[in-house]
Amino acid sequence: MKHKLEIVLGIGIAVMVLVSLGFYILNAGNIELTEFFSIFIAIILVVSAMYILWDRIKNMREGFPAHDERLKLTNYKACSYGFIASIWSAVGAPLLSLIFFDYELPGNYVTAIVVLCGGLAFIISFLYLARKGN
Repeated sequence: MKHKLEIVLGIGIAVMVLVSLGFYILNAGNIELTEFFSIFIAIILVVSAMYILWDRIKNMREGFPAHDERLKLTNYKACSYGFIASIWSAVGAPLLSLIFFDYELPGNYVTAIVVLCGGLAFIISFLYLARKGN
């Protein structure tokens, strides 16, 4: 029962985020590049959350537990890889921008790069480790 409540709440939150993004896009008028990246980050996070919820629903329909030890270990490894990518992107993005483009990145760009790199590293490593089985 607990896992069903988690899944329903997750789907509800994802739908609310998508609806609020839809309202934002419809009322924004002209969307600048920085706003597009913010929307892109939110869409990536919602899509990854929906994939994880879909995987849990599939496991529950097949009679498997929603959380098992392999999934927890995969989650822990993917989180650590995402954290490492976030740390190095926070250090590397301003440094590389300054070296190659002679441009100092503002704080909001660095924050967007950190969130995007960490999220993508988590998604890629989670999918890879889930397929690999270790």
